[in-house]
Amino acid sequence: MKPFTHNRKQKGAFLVLFAVLLPVFLLLVALVSEIGRIWAYHTKLQNAADAAALAGAANFVNGDTINSHPNADLFADRYVTANLGHNLASSPNLQQFQAKTKAVTGSEGEKSYYRVHLEEEIPLIQATAAWLHRPTFLVKATAVALIGKEGTSGGGGIKLGNLVNVGLGRRGFDGSFYNNNNSDKIGGATFEGDVVVWDWRNYYKENNQGRYMLYTREAYGKSRETAISQGMYKYPSAGVAPNGSNPEKYYNEQVSASEQAVKDAFKDIPKTENDQNYTITISDNGQSMYRLASNVQNMNINLSDNSLNSNDPVYLYVDDDLSLLHISLQSNIRRPIIICYFGHQEINNWNKNPITNVQFDANTYDFRGSLYVPGSSLSPFNFDKQEKDQHGNVLPKQQFHGSIYANEIEFNATHGDFTFEEFSLPGSGGGSGTPAVKPRLVDNSLW
Repeated sequence: MKPFTHNRKQKGAFLVLFAVLLPVFLLLVALVSEIGRIWAYHTKLQNAADAAALAGAANFVNGDTINSHPNADLFADRYVTANLGHNLASSPNLQQFQAKTKAVTGSEGEKSYYRVHLEEEIPLIQATAAWLHRPTFLVKATAVALIGKEGTSGGGGIKLGNLVNVGLGRRGFDGSFYNNNNSDKIGGATFEGDVVVWDWRNYYKENNQGRYMLYTREAYGKSRETAISQGMYKYPSAGVAPNGSNPEKYYNEQVSASEQAVKDAFKDIPKTENDQNYTITISDNGQSMYRLASNVQNMNINLSDNSLNSNDPVYLYVDDDLSLLHISLQSNIRRPIIICYFGHQEINNWNKNPITNVQFDANTYDFRGSLYVPGSSLSPFNFDKQEKDQHGNVLPKQQFHGSIYANEIEFNATHGDFTFEEFSLPGSGGGSGTPAVKPRLVDNSLW
């Protein structure tokens, strides 16, 4: 029989070994936990860099150059702040915004890129800090995005490439009626498409970026914190003019070109002139081009749709100068309708403002098509009905598929669901055209 002292010696040796290894084990657990925390923050920082690079590339406009790009940097900084809750402009952190042009093979010539590099020192837990002999760890993230450019139209009508395009009006894109920022959950308007504002400096004068967040459809019903952290939002971007072009002049030139194209397309269509009121019913086999006028300063258009499955657009051109153009839906619009108006109201001793006021009332109905009134004030644009069934359940939101072009917009659309669908104006764009280039993330090696 082995003496009892032998067992006691073994037990004592185990306790000594356990005491020696326990701190090592705890340090390893802390290190694994710290690595996970650092990786999670790196992912967050990378998402911020990706969003900022795309925002900068989308807003590289009007006076921005490869060596100086304040417009792009402003938007990039906003996206960093929105994703992280703070920017990294103060030492020891770093946010770096750069642009460069690189030659590419083939006939494309050169491409321009926008780069965002972020660095942030994050504090380490005490055990890891003691082991690494430093209190913080430097996390880095880099993203590169291709700078976009507008295309030119080829055959067919001028393409309408944005969900919302706002011109140079003082009001801009009035967001007080679509924002979701006073609610615990996103329950307001959602946007699937690009929103472009040409006079963005006036638009952002309040410097209240939260007001201008546009949430995507997947954000609906989620908390604001979740929607922002998962990138379920975007900001309106600034209108893009060719380098060196005056944005106001460029915008007006585009409007003039589109007006001439529409006039040419309708030159052989007889003009219908009523006192004031029109009721138009769209059908599969009905008229596809309407040219309307009024012998008074106001016009009311009531639209309904009896079509079944036609996707061919109907074109409605209001060929007149009006003080007020009122458009009202009387049913869901399934066959796309493209509504065009370029007129102005009369200037006299009592009225010095030439801009026509366009009112749009969707009532309870969905709409498919484009509202193209680039020189007018769309005020208000009413797309705001939220209905419930007999049990109190909220019914699906009103659906808008198409695009809106106006000089300024009072957007009364708290509960609308807005999805971009590309349509073209009537007429011909002429020439073979060049495709638009949308900003997109590219591999960092291209830098």
